[in-house]
Amino acid sequence: MFKRLMRSSAVAALIGGLVAAYMVVVKYTTRWEVEHAARAESIISGGEGLIALTWHSRFLMLNSAWKRSYALPHVLISRSRDGAIVAQTCRFLGLRSIRGSSKKAGSDRAKGGAQASRDILSAIERGGCIVITPDGPRGPRQRLSEGPLRLAKMTGAPILPCLFAVKSRKQFNSWDRFVLPLPFGRGKIVWGSPVTVGPDADEAEIERLRLGIETEMNQLLAGADRDLGHMPVEPAPRKLDP
Repeated sequence: MFKRLMRSSAVAALIGGLVAAYMVVVKYTTRWEVEHAARAESIISGGEGLIALTWHSRFLMLNSAWKRSYALPHVLISRSRDGAIVAQTCRFLGLRSIRGSSKKAGSDRAKGGAQASRDILSAIERGGCIVITPDGPRGPRQRLSEGPLRLAKMTGAPILPCLFAVKSRKQFNSWDRFVLPLPFGRGKIVWGSPVTVGPDADEAEIERLRLGIETEMNQLLAGADRDLGHMPVEPAPRKLDP
């Protein structure tokens, strides 16, 4: 009964609307400090497509980094039951969603197939922003898959990480150590270094860039958490390919 209820589009819309409203409250009641803003402005002001990354555990703060003047975000969302709620959340926030898999972004093997890939490419060509939580929907926690880098190689769009931390929060013992930000507190938005993947990048170069982005994202997040009085979350062990 419960599972059937959770599959209802009406229930997904209700939950998505409540989550979106909560995200807006957090955005406007938190005293945000922004670090390395120039990194973002130099990329976003160019008007070209880009690929934004943040860890799954900080998804509820995603809208806090975005301004009206920025390119319209298209959030890549899995086709899971939870993904339906996230898609409704994005709709209420005025964002667009693309249903597919972040694990294979830029590949027709992605769950959601060729249509998701076409939607991603079309959004980037129009100067949009593709938002990916590259360790979602199931982990491993804070580990970057190759998907976003292959998408960047295919399109020429830069990758721009963005990390979030808040002082007042509830942290869950989920696989990603999900953080529920509480309103009326302090927070940090930290932009990472933009990365471009050349069209001729080989496997070794992609792996080098992947590791560099992952390492920086985890270092920036750990530093922001420490600054706000929290112990950093350690990345999960990386899954080995069969």
